[in-house]
Amino acid sequence: MSNQKENRWGQLYTPIQNSEELSQLLDHLANAETIGATDAVTFQPCKSDISQDRFFVEEWDKGWKFLAVVRRHRCSGDALKDLQCDGHAGHETVTHVVATLPGLVRDALKDNDADPGSILCAAIEQIDARIGQDLLELFPDGPAALSDDEIDTLINDDGPNSAKVLRCMRGSTVLAALIGPDHDLWVASLGDCQAVLGFKAPSGQWESQILSSNHNGANETEAARVQSEHPGEPETILRERVLGAIAVTRAVGDFLFKLPSVYTTRVFMNAKPGFQFSSKIADFLGRNLTPPYLSAKCDLQHVHLPSLGSSEPPFLVLASDGLIDLSCDTYGYDHRDLTLMAKKWTQVLARQERTGNGALYLLRDAMGQDEDSVSAWLTVESDSKWMDDITVLFTPLL
Repeated sequence: MSNQKENRWGQLYTPIQNSEELSQLLDHLANAETIGATDAVTFQPCKSDISQDRFFVEEWDKGWKFLAVVRRHRCSGDALKDLQCDGHAGHETVTHVVATLPGLVRDALKDNDADPGSILCAAIEQIDARIGQDLLELFPDGPAALSDDEIDTLINDDGPNSAKVLRCMRGSTVLAALIGPDHDLWVASLGDCQAVLGFKAPSGQWESQILSSNHNGANETEAARVQSEHPGEPETILRERVLGAIAVTRAVGDFLFKLPSVYTTRVFMNAKPGFQFSSKIADFLGRNLTPPYLSAKCDLQHVHLPSLGSSEPPFLVLASDGLIDLSCDTYGYDHRDLTLMAKKWTQVLARQERTGNGALYLLRDAMGQDEDSVSAWLTVESDSKWMDDITVLFTPLL
């Protein structure tokens, strides 16, 4: 088409000059919605692929509110970020977390003496432990006790056993927020999604507070922690990835990095559907000497919201790492320093002229706001993904 342009990566896109048409397209592709007081978007403009992100927003009795962003991440056998290990796009672990986590937390809160933050973290660890235990119970004497044919019959039943195996093979990050009736906020983070609290300080300035951690090999503190747990193994962190293969250092599932290699070679690599890039898996298995290498232990932060002294209602943003990538590209920030980005998100959402869905407003700002910049992200002529999945939850507090 004659009106096509090239973006900064040399990809063709079609500019949309009509502001209303562009806004409608973005709203549609972002699946913008409002659940209670929470605005949400889940965005992936590539029509041939679906978002790997999941989220849920629930309001419970007695004034409790629960929000979470759950994300299936990729696992590569080398430094290429976009090399997808499970090319069949399995979502088993993400789906399982979404189905089980809210109920576990809600039921545990019925114990009035229990600490809500501890409940939140324990529920996430419990899900991970159960996923692993389900697999181990299929092999009481270990995989070596069975022949390949026996393993194939056992795990590929297209039923409960197959589901247990696939949940171990996939992985999920979790970012969850629990808001209590006394205006307390607990945020549990596992992986590399981000939570930002925005509030107007007594000084009159809007300020931001990051309530999540970056659990990946690029985080020097996190990388050092993993390496310290495996002394004498110099390739525990390689190319800023665990065993040179996976970016995140904490996750639900991903039992390739939590169990001895025999479970991968005898079970996971014989499962159906299998791994598309099995040679890449074989590459890092030689480094799997003293598992587990990944943890399901969350970082937790707690804020008593009235203590902020905010003269206007504070707000919370939960976002998958796709928004971080997009924001850093647009605003020119370093991915390793999230402080500036958190401050920018807060400034954007605090604008007096902001109207409508706050999550959608933040997404559009991170795309560049003007018609041509937004078009450059929405209308690329490609059948494969040109940007990461983005999920954003925005909710006012107090």
